[in-house]
Amino acid sequence: MRTLLANYSVQTWVSALTGATIVGLVGVLPLFIFPNEQSKKDKPYLELLLSVAVGSQLADVFLHLLPEAFSHPHASSTYIGLWTLIGLFIFFIIEQIFSQVHYNQNLNYKSCKITHRKSKTTGYLNLLANFIDNLTHGAAIGGSFAVSPLIGVTTLVGIIIHEIPHEIGDFAILLQSGFDRCQATKAQFITGLGGILGASMALCYSNFLHSTLWVLPFTSGAFLYVALVKTVPDLLKENDLKHSFRQLIGVLGGLLSIYFIVIYVG
Repeated sequence: MRTLLANYSVQTWVSALTGATIVGLVGVLPLFIFPNEQSKKDKPYLELLLSVAVGSQLADVFLHLLPEAFSHPHASSTYIGLWTLIGLFIFFIIEQIFSQVHYNQNLNYKSCKITHRKSKTTGYLNLLANFIDNLTHGAAIGGSFAVSPLIGVTTLVGIIIHEIPHEIGDFAILLQSGFDRCQATKAQFITGLGGILGASMALCYSNFLHSTLWVLPFTSGAFLYVALVKTVPDLLKENDLKHSFRQLIGVLGGLLSIYFIVIYVG
């Protein structure tokens, strides 16, 4: 273990872990962005940001995660497709287990309480996917600082810019799932610790980035499940023209934000 730690200087370790911590703290930003609308019957702002979440997650999958996986020198289209499907079905199985456990625990309660508990499953699934995503970001930060401070800083800035719209969407999903603002903020902070773990693993094990090619497509499958299976159905419950237009604007906003970040930041 001492040999692994000695491979890089203290400055490299401090820089990488500090960068990963900063990325993790981006998840706390939505607390200062979201208005407190819990007392309002209509929540157009939350609906808009849920739509942004769908757009940003889909764009993250098809414009960032999967292209990055395919660009790997050892990438295989069949392998990537398989792990994407595995991620999707693993999250389907996890949801079924969560739902069944919550149903059995609350069988003697009113049905509204059961529905509330089951809806929180969406938030837990999204947190799991987000933790894995943060793990890969932390690994990228750790690997970049291991090469040079300049590459580390540029990678860190790119990830922070990319994460801001993504974390806002995640926060909206947590609120929709039944988390209050404080719970959602704490959950976002905890998933951010995945970045510190990823950075540490990247610095400890030089082949870490090459041995986790499956993580990117697996995370893609997880985000596809959360966006299309769990979030879109909630949006489709409102089908009048005003709500549909608001949702369209939100989805396009999420797509375009990730698109421009990928094109101009990388």
